[in-house]
Amino acid sequence: MSDQARRAFAIHELLKSRKIVPLALLAEELEVCARTVKRDIKTMRREMKAPVEYSREKNGYYYTKPYDLCDYGDEKMLLFYLFAQRIAKNLSLMPIVSRDLLDTIEERYLKDYQPILDRISYELADHEKFRPGVVKQVLDAMRSSTALGLIYQNAAGERSQRFVEPWHLMNYSGKWYILAWCRSSKEPRTFLLSRVIETMETGEPFEKELDERLLKKYLEEGYGIFKLPEAQEMTIRFHEPILHIVRDREWHPKQRMVETTCGGKPCIELTLPVADPIEITYMVLGFTPHAEVVAPKDYRKYWLTRLKSAVKRWG
Repeated sequence: MSDQARRAFAIHELLKSRKIVPLALLAEELEVCARTVKRDIKTMRREMKAPVEYSREKNGYYYTKPYDLCDYGDEKMLLFYLFAQRIAKNLSLMPIVSRDLLDTIEERYLKDYQPILDRISYELADHEKFRPGVVKQVLDAMRSSTALGLIYQNAAGERSQRFVEPWHLMNYSGKWYILAWCRSSKEPRTFLLSRVIETMETGEPFEKELDERLLKKYLEEGYGIFKLPEAQEMTIRFHEPILHIVRDREWHPKQRMVETTCGGKPCIELTLPVADPIEITYMVLGFTPHAEVVAPKDYRKYWLTRLKSAVKRWG
């Protein structure tokens, strides 16, 4: 939110709480000069349709009629509230939104859409529970650039203490992850939020200054959530009858898709950067028997090993 927008909200709250607000008081509360206040009020009148007037007799500003700052929004704004409210009903997607706030949005801004609210929904096939308070602590650490202590449980159920410098919070396939600089490993690491058992504020400033270029490279380099600073290209070959599905799907921004033939029949070869074969292998297995890993050799070997172990175990 811009400084001007923050001041507009502050002016709005003062005008709502008092019948008349002197210019000097507005300037004092906002810690700006009187000229800036006048300019902000002019903007509120022009762009936000705020009914603000000045009374020379009473020496202050006031609302001429009841007004809500969000009422200036057009129909697209209302539709934004509609979809945001439905998304936020699933707190796995928006974990810091309170139920009271959702109810307020619904009652105040969505009355005309009330009959169809229950006909819009967001469902996640797979998501994990976590403590919403952890999200706020991560955001506070990001905002203040201070390290955070974690009691973290890995996939095997083993607990350890980590000290991390949170860089980024990501929701991937319904699960929340923290991308942070790990002080122990001295490299970026990804932590699944549902495995954070406890957090501890340290107040210690970041030792590793946030590197925007490294963060961007880390986020964009490989397929899936298992990201590493360096990725290796993987090629997957798809066969009929799923080629129409593959053509219409974007797997990664840096993917290359080539339509060719294999054994005289059409196929598609998809090449994309992969930092770790685990997640992409799960995807390929989901398309069995119509997909295969063809390169590199060690990734193909890993995929075949998973197939063979499943057959060996389950026959």
